[in-house]
Formats: sequence, structure tokens, C-alpha cells
Amino acid sequence: MLSILVTVGFLCRATAIAEVMEVTQPAIVLANRQGVASLVCKYKNIGNAKEIRVTLLKQTGDQTIEICASSYTTEFKTFFVEKVIQCHVTPGQNNVTLTLAGLQANDTGLYICKMERMYPPPYLMNKGNGTHLYVIDPEPCPDTAIYLWVLGATASGFFLYSIIISAILVGKAIKRRRCLTTGVYVKMPSEKLDKKVIPFHITVNCNKEGEKPFPTWDGVSTSSFQLKK
Repeated sequence: MLSILVTVGFLCRATAIAEVMEVTQPAIVLANRQGVASLVCKYKNIGNAKEIRVTLLKQTGDQTIEICASSYTTEFKTFFVEKVIQCHVTPGQNNVTLTLAGLQANDTGLYICKMERMYPPPYLMNKGNGTHLYVIDPEPCPDTAIYLWVLGATASGFFLYSIIISAILVGKAIKRRRCLTTGVYVKMPSEKLDKKVIPFHITVNCNKEGEKPFPTWDGVSTSSFQLKK
């Protein structure tokens, strides 16, 4: 009779604890471009658990697929679970963070946190409502060769344009200089040289027949020279 009462009391206690144990998780999580996403599973009223097991399930239709699962103690040490999707487990106080790496677009779906109290008894288990995880394939890296070709073509165009503009400006400058110059250089006599030159004019003196005329300077007549016999 006593054993029956103890068993009933134990079951009632386990049922009461199980009813208050809760697991919560975010409704939506978006993975980054590197295919990494962090999912935080929170739990409370799990009792004096020494060993806890966390399991991440993916809902596909009516079935669930186990993505990663591992047990940890209340020492809260970080560890890895190596699978197709790498699972980085970081336990905390009343929560555990699951960091998923290597995600692809086809990994989009509903993920459910399953928490279990493994030790000490009684065994307790509960699940969250699920998190919609969205994964977008990263955009492919652009071809650098195309950018280099475009950059080279642009630089060549600017270089050719600068050469044409420079040639036009130089041509205009040369044309303007030609318009300003006479093209013939004439050396002008100095004023001092002009003052030393004595003006003169030539007149004809025909007083005697048979005599040759001689020029006069400054209006003064000169006698004609006669030949001696």
C-alpha cells in the first residue's frame, strides 16, 4: 500500500512539473548571406536538472527530421555537432542557442526545439511551437574581368578625349599668334643717323655753251671746269 502511494505521488509530481515546463522559440529567423542562422530555444521550470538534452527537428509535412541533438550539463560548455548542417550549441541560463552553418535555400522550413530533462529523474520533455527559418542563396560574385574591361574602356575614352581637347586648344593658340604677327621684319633707322644725313638736290647750270652742267649743293652754284689747252 505504501509503495502504491509513493508511486502515485511521484507520478503526480512529475505530471505537475511537466505541465509547467515550457519551451519557447522565435517565430521567424532569417539566415545571413553566408548561410548562418542562430536559433534561441528558451525553457523554464525544468527543475533541478543536471543533464539536459536539446534536439532540433525539421518539420517536413507529417514527418520530422532530426537535424542535430546533444546532451549537456549545467556547466554550460559550448560544443559542436558535426553533420551536414553544422550545429554550434551554446547553453545558457534557461536557454540554449543553436547556431546553424552551411545552410542552403532548400533548408528553408519549420524547425522545432525539443528539450528533455535527462537527469535526475523524473524524465521531462517538451517542444516549442516551431521557428520558420528562411535561407536565401547568396548572389554569385560578379565577374571581375567585366569590371576591369569597363574600367579600361572608360579610362581610354577619357584619355582620347583629353588629347582631342588639347589639340584643339593648341591649334587655336597657334592661329591667334599668326593673326597678331605681320610676318616681315623691317629694321628702322635710328633718329641719330637721320640727323647726320644732309639733304641735297641736283640742279643743272647751262650758262655757257659747250660746258657740261655740274650739280649744286644747298642751292650754291659751282663753276664749270674748263679743259686747259
